[in-house]
Amino acid sequence: MRSSNPIFSSLSKNGYVTDKVATKAGISTKTFILLAITVISGFLSIYIPVNVLEPLLIVSGIVAFIAVIVSMFKPKLSMLAGIVYSVSEGILYGIVTYYLNQFFPGVGATAMMGTAVVFVVMLVLYNTGLLRGSALLRKIVIGSLISMLVGTLVVSIMSLTNPVFLVELANNFGLALFISIFSVVLGAFMLTLDFNRADQVIAMGLGKEYEWAAALGFMITLIYIYINILRLLVVLQRNR
Repeated sequence: MRSSNPIFSSLSKNGYVTDKVATKAGISTKTFILLAITVISGFLSIYIPVNVLEPLLIVSGIVAFIAVIVSMFKPKLSMLAGIVYSVSEGILYGIVTYYLNQFFPGVGATAMMGTAVVFVVMLVLYNTGLLRGSALLRKIVIGSLISMLVGTLVVSIMSLTNPVFLVELANNFGLALFISIFSVVLGAFMLTLDFNRADQVIAMGLGKEYEWAAALGFMITLIYIYINILRLLVVLQRNR
């Protein structure tokens, strides 16, 4: 089964069978390691000098993207790619969260708890068999992601010719709320596909080094969920 997550999609193409196979415990451990690196990097980012914040935000985003590409085509480098990705995203969203907290106190901690709740709920639903990573769910997720990408591109083009349009769009509470909630729900379904794909990685007998690639796949989805919960909280607090 294909996956909406680029890291998981690449595993079946690049993997090989070995005696030292990936396990659920190994994937879980490495996911928590990358998660810890991200959180620590986020907390340390508040000590970065203000004069380098803007270029650092840009560099962090680019480096994180490159790390994902490297892991997709070279899964054996996933440990390094995962660490680089986690540090880069930790810095990027640590800085963003820090400044959002200045205007909306508590949004960072609430978004982290919200992400944890979404993960636990989807894990329970998946393990109990109430929700599975079916082909239909995969099509819905991929179709939604493509629609959001096209929509973002259209809005970006229209805002270049009519800057007022972007301002009016940003001030539309109903639309912003819908997009934020939809994105969080979409991220939750992406987790379901990731759980299913991780099970397939184990069943395929891929080597233990691919545990890092699977862990990075989970990190991509978790950060996506965190970003959108953070956006949802900001939308709600702005409307008060």
